[in-house]
Amino acid sequence: MGENKKHAAYYAKRMDERIEEFVMREELIMLTAAELDVENCRPTDFPEPRRVYAWVRYPSKAIRVQAHAIAYTRTAVKIRFLEPLIKIHREGWVWLNAVTPADPAESADGS
Repeated sequence: MGENKKHAAYYAKRMDERIEEFVMREELIMLTAAELDVENCRPTDFPEPRRVYAWVRYPSKAIRVQAHAIAYTRTAVKIRFLEPLIKIHREGWVWLNAVTPADPAESADGS
């Protein structure tokens, strides 16, 4: 009986941490329309998404994520990725130099 209470307390604490993470998380910063300048720099879709690593920004930090490049301009790349903190798929534009191709020999899960 004591084991169940211990597990319940553990999972209640984990749930509280997840709720706090979700409520208190910082908003992701992607490129603005002005930075993207689509009027002068038209986007082109990749025929197939390409596996990449990309730096994404938050107000207090930057993190490198595995992503799929789905479109590009002369200066930016549109990526789709799983946001690590809350496990939600996101999509947005980052600067071209924030993206590096994934090693083709690497598996899709990064191992």
